[in-house]
Amino acid sequence: MTDTCSGPNAQRHGGSQSRSRRGAIMALLPVLILALAGISVLMIDLGHITAMKSDAQNAADAASLAGALQLRMQYYNPNYSDVADRAIEFADANNVANNAILVQSDIVMGKWNYSSSNFNSSAVNKNGVKVTVHCDCNLFFAHIFGTSLSQVDADSISAFQVTTNSESGEDEFSIPYVVH
Repeated sequence: MTDTCSGPNAQRHGGSQSRSRRGAIMALLPVLILALAGISVLMIDLGHITAMKSDAQNAADAASLAGALQLRMQYYNPNYSDVADRAIEFADANNVANNAILVQSDIVMGKWNYSSSNFNSSAVNKNGVKVTVHCDCNLFFAHIFGTSLSQVDADSISAFQVTTNSESGEDEFSIPYVVH
């Protein structure tokens, strides 16, 4: 009895299969290269958007902290213009690719409720500042699909706590920090 895996017929059979598959990878190679290039291009633009979002968040955090500190210094007689000017100054100092936009209408003073994690802009005793930074992100390769710009927004709320000293009856203020 002969082994079907060995002998002259087995080699001929294996050889015909390998000959019929030769060059198959050459037909797939251009498709695979295009797919890889497309994914790479997409990742470059998505990475750029992610980096811009991170920078915009840093600018928003800095602006809301600066605004909250200004509000803390003027707690009993807050001046919206001073708070907004301070927030804009810090947003400009932490500019995102020279195009971060913070305008006075994107700056809101209000009360941050620590127990409910809620921001109320109509409250009387304001202890927080909410800021929204807008940034246009220029994309590298998305113009192929008809767009070359992506809008990136970042929100930040900074607040401070006010407690009354039981012995002296005076208000005590914490240092402002980002709460949202």
